[in-house]
Amino acid sequence: MGSAFKDYKILAAEKQLQRSSKIPNNWLISPSEFRGISNVLKIPNTCGILTDLEIEITSKYDATALVERLKEGVWSVEEVTVAFCKRAAIAQQLVNCLTEIFFEEAIERARNLDRERQHNPTNDLPPLYGLPISLKDSFDVSGYDTSTGLGCYVNQPAQENSGTAALLLDLGVVLYCKTNLPQSIMTGDSHNNIFGRTLNPRNSAFTAGGSTGGEGALIALRGSVLGVGTDIGGSIRVPSLCNGIYGFRPSVGLVPHGGVRDLTTPGTTGVLSSAGPIATSIRDCSLFLKSVMQADTWKYDSTVIPIPWNGTKGSQKLRIGLVEDDGLYTPSPPVRRGLKAAVDLLRASSDVEVIPLTLPNTKDHNAALIAYFTLLGAGHYREQFDRTGEPVIPSLKRIGLLEVEGTDLKGFFDLNVQRAAAAKSYLKLFRENNIDAIVMPPAAHTTIPHDTGTTLSYTGLWNYLDYPAVVIPVDRIRDSDAADDLSHAKYGPEDQKVYSLYSGPELYRDAPICIQVIGYKYADEALASTAAVLDSIINAKGREDRLQV
Repeated sequence: MGSAFKDYKILAAEKQLQRSSKIPNNWLISPSEFRGISNVLKIPNTCGILTDLEIEITSKYDATALVERLKEGVWSVEEVTVAFCKRAAIAQQLVNCLTEIFFEEAIERARNLDRERQHNPTNDLPPLYGLPISLKDSFDVSGYDTSTGLGCYVNQPAQENSGTAALLLDLGVVLYCKTNLPQSIMTGDSHNNIFGRTLNPRNSAFTAGGSTGGEGALIALRGSVLGVGTDIGGSIRVPSLCNGIYGFRPSVGLVPHGGVRDLTTPGTTGVLSSAGPIATSIRDCSLFLKSVMQADTWKYDSTVIPIPWNGTKGSQKLRIGLVEDDGLYTPSPPVRRGLKAAVDLLRASSDVEVIPLTLPNTKDHNAALIAYFTLLGAGHYREQFDRTGEPVIPSLKRIGLLEVEGTDLKGFFDLNVQRAAAAKSYLKLFRENNIDAIVMPPAAHTTIPHDTGTTLSYTGLWNYLDYPAVVIPVDRIRDSDAADDLSHAKYGPEDQKVYSLYSGPELYRDAPICIQVIGYKYADEALASTAAVLDSIINAKGREDRLQV
């Protein structure tokens, strides 16, 4: 351990004390309010911290509706910002989802926006005027740490805003907090040695997902209604699945990514991370993408791909490819049921045609994805942990990422050749079937107990190909969702291990069930349009009815 670094335990204690000091005393909940309660979704509205107006603001509207009301002057920016700061503080106490807190600065910015509007009432308002937006911890925000839950990056505040943070501020938003993620940013459990573990608001024994799990839990508790995460193997979509919310993984470079701390090998141009929205509605994902794509994104990030939002409409009749499993892991009974119910609704619509598909070579593609993540083997990750003496968290140890050997330069070139061939075969899949999108599960399971996840093949394939993908909630586990025999697992011993995680509705009761919709590379606007149509068909009776607990 280098002499320049404190022990991680000291750094963790200091950071957690700093974080707790940012929550005003009159926003604190008595631990008796939630001690022993595994589902805390209702507590923000019943704990007495929020006023009736604050409950209305944070509970009843998505981001699109909030922006409309802010622009209409129904509420001041300060009223909305205070409401979300308070609710985020409540969420933090319930599930440990925040890292950096800057409520005071957010409220001051809100006041400035209100004053500016009063002084210049005829000025045009920016697209996201006054909207509070939360960010995953890996985004630089000037003046605050981007520790990513690692001791070696504590007490190193960012000198400037990341490209996305700077752009969002210019679009009129209020930034007020950053959210938790896993050690390494590479597992499905948002747990690290500095800030601890984020819990699932529906069931504290279950994961909130990763790596954007802090965002997922915060949004499930409506301490935010629109946040920004990153996704290199499923890190936006898995938390969306675990928390029953919407998450959109855009094509790489569409949303500015400069000023984001990734922990994969620097300098490689294989599988890259993508920044995107996680939200309470599909239209909020579109609002975010439209607002970003209509801005001059090239001004904020030298690596951005400035594709404009054209306002084009999708096909009159959608052709949707149906993939029931990824050829590696068999979906659990409730996931199969949820997918079938959603697809049955699509088939009953005159606006959709469903075409069954089988994905080619997924085993090879999944192995190649892992190889990209470990080009230097475990050394790159362990060196960062060792600076402050950090142990490896259980979920990272379980997935075996640190046991994979690295590759040489020829091996890296071979991976690139293999990936180019995969891209060609999947273009053929889309073209020969003339499909607008693919529908499939986002995982073989729903949310699962802490530290039990090992796979990312359902989501990671689309990072490997750089295809945009969105998660849509469709239902929740019901009492009728019984477990079945392991003989239903079709793909061998590893499949059986994953399949056995689902033990029945007693433990998994009310866990969200979601689908994943995948579009073609850089056809993100078309995917957003397609996903909106599918969501309107599947959730026509109201998503809250389906997910109400």
